[in-house]
Amino acid sequence: MESTKLNKSAVVILAALIVCVLTGVVYYFNNKPQFISATKTLTGKPLAAYDDIYPIVVDGSGILHLDKDRFVNAVAYLNEQPSQQAIADLIYLGQQNNITLELSSEQKAAYQKVASKLSTDDIARITEQRDNLFRTYRDIVNGIGQTFAGTGIEIVLHDTRNPIKSIVAIQNTIFGRQLGGPNTNFGVQLIKDYSAVNLRGSSYISYPLTAKDGRAVKSSTVPLFDERYGLIGFICINIDISKVRSADRAAVNSFIQALIRTEEQPHISEMVDNSKREIQTTSYPKD
Repeated sequence: MESTKLNKSAVVILAALIVCVLTGVVYYFNNKPQFISATKTLTGKPLAAYDDIYPIVVDGSGILHLDKDRFVNAVAYLNEQPSQQAIADLIYLGQQNNITLELSSEQKAAYQKVASKLSTDDIARITEQRDNLFRTYRDIVNGIGQTFAGTGIEIVLHDTRNPIKSIVAIQNTIFGRQLGGPNTNFGVQLIKDYSAVNLRGSSYISYPLTAKDGRAVKSSTVPLFDERYGLIGFICINIDISKVRSADRAAVNSFIQALIRTEEQPHISEMVDNSKREIQTTSYPKD
């Protein structure tokens, strides 16, 4: 019994360390000094800050959809009252979901008109900028996630500007989600929450959630910001703590074994051996 308690404590401490390390890494990328770039954030508010026209809706089953009528209304509103951030978000959302296939000729003309309120360079860079930024964050998510494979410690990279196809990277899924999958209604509420403030907000750390099947989940959300486009993503950590709380000793031990499992990698072993030899053979001048 005492051993099980110690194991549970170790899991909790490890989980907390993962969250702290990841938060620190993301904080660095969000706040690293810009020595050369004089890029300014687009003016106005993000699209998600306009609750009346935000075109992402949720149906009775909790599934997200891009509502064409609300999209058209957003185009009309932003043609009359432009916001560079909202227009950039709208164009990005439309591009990623091929919205022009559903628009009439008149609606397409209005869409092109609102797009003309951004510079040609900004429109061209909308997707390119996302790919450049997410490449680094994807490597972080996959690397940390694979380190804890099989543990029930899920780590997800979300594209907050396209909740319909939100998941850019995911490891150790505990909800059955996949790459390219949507965000959740709760995730959209988080997007709206950050967009309403429209500042580099702090992270939400270690809040409780309950899965549809009743499992207890410990979650953290770290927002990702771009200097030009504002909020672009989330890194979320979701830890299935039901196993840790479980009286089933086998389940707890399985969790622990997954945490401490290592895999032999010959190339790494070779570099470790080389580093040891260098230390042993290096001579230092004496005073």
